Amino acid sequence: MANMVYEIGILGRMRIDAHSLNNEGTIGNVTEPRTVILADGTKTDGISGEMLKHIHAESLWQLAKAANINLCEACKVMSPMRADGNSLVTSKERAPDAVKEALNCVVCDTHGFLVQEPTVNRKSTVEFGWALGIPEKFYRDIHVHTRVALGEKKREKGKEAKVSEQMIYNRPTRSGVYAMVSVFQPWRVGLNEVNYNYELNNKSQKERYELVLDSYKSMMMRLEGAMTTTRLPHFSAFDGVIVTSQKGVPVPIISPLIEGYKDQVKKISKGANIKEFGSLSEFLATMDTLKELIPYRLGVKE
Repeated sequence: MANMVYEIGILGRMRIDAHSLNNEGTIGNVTEPRTVILADGTKTDGISGEMLKHIHAESLWQLAKAANINLCEACKVMSPMRADGNSLVTSKERAPDAVKEALNCVVCDTHGFLVQEPTVNRKSTVEFGWALGIPEKFYRDIHVHTRVALGEKKREKGKEAKVSEQMIYNRPTRSGVYAMVSVFQPWRVGLNEVNYNYELNNKSQKERYELVLDSYKSMMMRLEGAMTTTRLPHFSAFDGVIVTSQKGVPVPIISPLIEGYKDQVKKISKGANIKEFGSLSEFLATMDTLKELIPYRLGVKE
């Protein structure tokens, strides 16, 4: 049991400069950045958990495609309608079989799915909270841009050609240190939660576990999100802790918003299953050491 892992928690602070990864939407020609209000009324910048989870899911999808790992028809094209096209989702009585079929797909298994009629679902094994700007350590601005169209007035051989007008638009740029939290539940990989049987053998479960770890590495090496064609994030710092637990014990999630969060995690976990990292390179190396662990399985005997 010493080398088994039940849950993994990733808690850290990442510095991202001049990005626009996640926005509220566009009103007229102005794109509004995300704003989150904390419990004490403080307003701060935020990157939604939906955005972070999507980045991880896309990283997983890319790695799965590269390794020729099985995907359902929807996930082959990264459709959000996961498992909807599967053959066994048409009968409530066949729910265990429908989930078993869906678990053949690595994305449906690890990131979850919802089929609405009849209701067949799976909760994601990977969870993300909002990445929240540390108060007093984030900055935002709105920049005016113009798009020079081919239709702009110009002179050609002494003649004036008239086409269309310029387009003026406003886009946000944000910089800050963000607190992020994420939990991964290796014990649920391959688990059919209708009949609580594992649909994967130990080897396949371990392979998917390692693929999820590699997806964390991939997403942190390249934060792909909104507006990265012109606002590719300057990712300059990442430090925090990785916490692991065994035998059905949840990992403690103490927000990196507060100072001293690492000390609190250490006190709760007694330092036994904690690995600190002080840079992106150390984070990547630490994630690789977790591959030495084996995903916990319900009903396993010591």
